[in-house]
Amino acid sequence: MQHPAVDDEVRELASMFAAGALSPQLEEEFQQHLNGCDVCAGEARAFREAVSWLPLASSGVAAPARLREKLLARIQKPASAPESAKAARIVRANEGAWHALVPGVMAKRLYAESAHGNAAMLLRMEAGAQFPPHWHADVEHCYVLDGDLHFGDLALGPGDYQCAMASTTHIVSHTEKGCVVLIVASQQNQILPWTP
Repeated sequence: MQHPAVDDEVRELASMFAAGALSPQLEEEFQQHLNGCDVCAGEARAFREAVSWLPLASSGVAAPARLREKLLARIQKPASAPESAKAARIVRANEGAWHALVPGVMAKRLYAESAHGNAAMLLRMEAGAQFPPHWHADVEHCYVLDGDLHFGDLALGPGDYQCAMASTTHIVSHTEKGCVVLIVASQQNQILPWTP
């Protein structure tokens, strides 16, 4: 059977084949399948090449004898719904609450690593709004989704990204026409004294 395209099943079989992780029977069946399926043969070649580089990435320490069995058991164990739900956090566009930060600036928290760790949030600024200067406790990532955002003479537009390093200060930022930005920043950042 010739597969029309690479899918998850093809990737899984090809990667396990290249790593020598298939049972002898499955390995023989997959080897026969490769003779008639260019898609799977290409994936198997790509994974074999990747596997060939693995010894160069190793520190030369031998893996424990039961590692293969444990790994295969974990891979073959079906994922339960509760574990799968813990693997990702989804916030739909219409979910979550917007909260006022300063006049003209609203924020919607998407995720927080911990009470004191980094948080991901959307920031929505009305036309003409300003955000006060602030000190960064950790690296801050800012990605403009819509509108314009200005830091002094620096203007950012849709698709622009800025990364501010830890222990630095952002000057007052403003928007002329309004904007929506994605921010990933420390919850320990500090707003600095400022008079609009």
